[in-house]
Amino acid sequence: MKKSAYRKWIFPVLVVFLLVVTFIIRKYKKYETEYSIIQAVIEKLPDYQNEIESWGYQVSVLSKMTGEPEHAGLMRYYLESAGPVLILEDQDGGMYCFYYGFDQYISEETYTENMQLFPISQYDEKEYEDVLKTVLLQICKRNIKQEPLFENTADAGSKDRYDVSVLIEITAESLEDGNEVSVIGGGFFETNYCSNNFEECRLWNGIDPASANSYSDQNIKQEYSAAQLLEYYRQGLELQSRLVELYHERQGEDGR
Repeated sequence: MKKSAYRKWIFPVLVVFLLVVTFIIRKYKKYETEYSIIQAVIEKLPDYQNEIESWGYQVSVLSKMTGEPEHAGLMRYYLESAGPVLILEDQDGGMYCFYYGFDQYISEETYTENMQLFPISQYDEKEYEDVLKTVLLQICKRNIKQEPLFENTADAGSKDRYDVSVLIEITAESLEDGNEVSVIGGGFFETNYCSNNFEECRLWNGIDPASANSYSDQNIKQEYSAAQLLEYYRQGLELQSRLVELYHERQGEDGR
């Protein structure tokens, strides 16, 4: 009887165990495959460069850094000791960065705008000035060592639901002497979004994360709509798929 009972429960347990192990292995392989494909493209970039550039992008590689980068948007890789990173730059200067698959999008725009100067006094008239405004945008995965999501199925309210961080930094310079000036609406704004729509957003840290989230979302959306942010993110996913497809094509050619 004991042997019979043992056999009854050991089989289901083994099945569940094997399913769990298979799931973990597949997930691990998926991460490694996306990472290894990008690294393989980087390693043999001359074999891929002409084709990628025919898509309309300039191709470069960011090596693992030992010092802080000049471009603030690349600080992420210095802090995470990550690299090398494949960068595809579009005709407008926007950079799509690939590490574990598509990792982040960076853009920087500079243009003239009439902005309100800071500080202001309640007794003074509001002072406006034409300035050279620069907006640095970053759309990046919260987890640098996880593949980007084509669809986020995490439960609403969970941290995994908000898988992408959006950061903007707004600065202004005087048109007369080029010195930086303080303006209303300038500064650094960051919050986390669901990559499905870039409308659901949330912060967890700080004294009042709900207010900070609302304030950052408001300032970000004054510069970029949810539709624009989603378009940049989806383009990064599309480029990732094209890189993977190109890699497999070249592997097939090498195996002939």
